[in-house]
Amino acid sequence: MVTLVLALSVAGCFGGSPRAGAPRSSSGASPKVTSSSARAACFGQPADARPVTIPTADGGQLTALEMGRGTKGVLLVPEAGSTGKCGWMSYATELAGKGMRVLTFDMPCHGGSSCPSTASSSPSGPSANTGSDTTPGFGDEGVVAVDAALDVLRADGAASAVVVGASAGATTALAAEVGLAATTATGAKAVVALSADELGNLTDNASTIYVPTLMAVADGDKYVATTDERKLFDGLGTPASIKTLDVRPSGAGHGWDLLADPGFKNQVTAFITAQLATDYTVWGTGSRTVVLSNESDQHQTSWQAYAAHLVNEGYRVVMWDYESQDPVTGLTAMVADVRAHGAGPVFLMGASKGGKTTLVAAADLKPPAAGVVTLSAEARLAGGVDVSPYVKRLTCPLLLLTAAQDGYGSADAAKTFQADIPNLAHTLTYDGSDHGTALLYGVHGSATIPAIDAFLKAH
Repeated sequence: MVTLVLALSVAGCFGGSPRAGAPRSSSGASPKVTSSSARAACFGQPADARPVTIPTADGGQLTALEMGRGTKGVLLVPEAGSTGKCGWMSYATELAGKGMRVLTFDMPCHGGSSCPSTASSSPSGPSANTGSDTTPGFGDEGVVAVDAALDVLRADGAASAVVVGASAGATTALAAEVGLAATTATGAKAVVALSADELGNLTDNASTIYVPTLMAVADGDKYVATTDERKLFDGLGTPASIKTLDVRPSGAGHGWDLLADPGFKNQVTAFITAQLATDYTVWGTGSRTVVLSNESDQHQTSWQAYAAHLVNEGYRVVMWDYESQDPVTGLTAMVADVRAHGAGPVFLMGASKGGKTTLVAAADLKPPAAGVVTLSAEARLAGGVDVSPYVKRLTCPLLLLTAAQDGYGSADAAKTFQADIPNLAHTLTYDGSDHGTALLYGVHGSATIPAIDAFLKAH
C-alpha cells in the first residue's frame, strides 16, 4: 500500500494520502438520496438535472447533480474553489446531450458538500509542503468522494465510467487510480486530467496507475510546470499506446478553461466516447487478443498491471466484469463481439470464478480459442455446474496454474482437468496458497508471467 501526499494548495486546499487510512467505498453503490434542496442549482443547469446527495465512506455527504441517461457514465471532478460542480455545467450538459450519464459534485467541505466526520483523524494534518493548515476536500477525502460518486453512477445504470478532473480535481482523479490493481475497488475506465497541479508525491506512485489517460496542460501554465506534467505522464504505468499528453499553446488556460478551445474540447469528447464505446475494456492494438475474466471478489481493475504487461508484449487485451449477469453467456457474447471487430486469434484467461467461466465458455466457442489459461480454476461453477465435462470437450491448448495449498480446491481440480485432456493440458503447480491473480502479483509472479508468455507465443 502506498502513501500519497497531494499538496493541493490551490484555493487553500491540501490533500492528504489517498491510500493511507482513507476508507474506501464498499463494492456496490453508496446510498443516494434525491434532494431538491441540496444547494444544487447552477447557472445554465438543464431542467431535467437531478439533484442528489451522496453519503461517503468517511461520513461526509456530497451535493451532486446527475444529468442524462444510459449506460455510459462520466464523472466530472471540479477544481478547488467556490465554483465547484457548477464550473462543469456547460460541458456536463453537452455530454448528457450526446447520450451519456453525467455526474458532477461539490468536493467535500466545498459548496453544499459537508466535511467528512473522520476528517480530524485523517493522516493529512498540516501541510508539510506549505506549512499551512489543511483545508479538507481533496487528497484522502477527495479520493473517497470519487469512489462514492462512481458507485452512484454505476447503481444508476452506468456500465462503466470515465473520470474527468480539472486542476486539483485532475490530481485527485489520478490519485483515485493509484494501486487499484491490488484492491477490490472498481475505479474508472479511463481518466482525463486537465492541468493536474500541486502533485505532491503522486509522480512517485504513478507507476501503479494503468488506465487509459489523456492529460493536457498549457505551455507556461502558472500553476504547474510543463516539465512536472511530463514527468508525471512518463511515470504512469499506463502503456504508451493508451496514454496521451497534449501540451496546449501558451495562454490556453488552466483546468476546465482548456475546454474553451472547441477543437480541444472535441478531442476530449472523442476520447471519452471511444473509451465508453463498449461495456468491456480494450487496451492495445495487437493482432492477437487476450480476454481476461475476473475473480468473483474482484473487478477487471485487478487485471490492470498484467494487462499493461500484455500490451507491451504486443497483444490486444480485453477486460470485463460479469457482475450479476450469467458469466458464461456474457463471456460468449463478448468474444463474439470482439471477433466481429477484428480481434484476430483469441486467447481466454480467467482467475478463480473467471477461470471456471472461461473453461465452460471455451467448450462451445466456434471457432475455438487459440488457447486457454486459468489461474486457480475450481471444479464447480455457481449453480452446481461441473466444469470437467466442458474441459473434456476442449480442442485448444490449456495451461492450468495453481498453488499446491490453494484453499479453494483448485490444485485438485487442476489434476482432474489435466487428466481430462492430457494431450492438450499442461499444469504448473506452485508452493503456497496464492489464489487467482495473486499468482501473478505475489512471490510466484517472476515464474508465472514468463510461463504464460511462453504459452501464448507458442500458440
